[in-house]
Amino acid sequence: MPIADKLLLTIAEAQALTGLSREFLRDAINKGELKAKVIGKGWRVKRSDLQEYVDKLF
Repeated sequence: MPIADKLLLTIAEAQALTGLSREFLRDAINKGELKAKVIGKGWRVKRSDLQEYVDKLF
């Protein structure tokens, strides 16, 4: 499924969409600035939460 059609994104997909580094995104998750949840073996971020986080950066 293309990234554009997904509602939940992996950290790698969020990184690809935003151009932000994996470390930057993980730091934001650890600080509670970006909502994310472990589902299965990896972190997932809602597309809407990622958009909200990026909007707050500027």
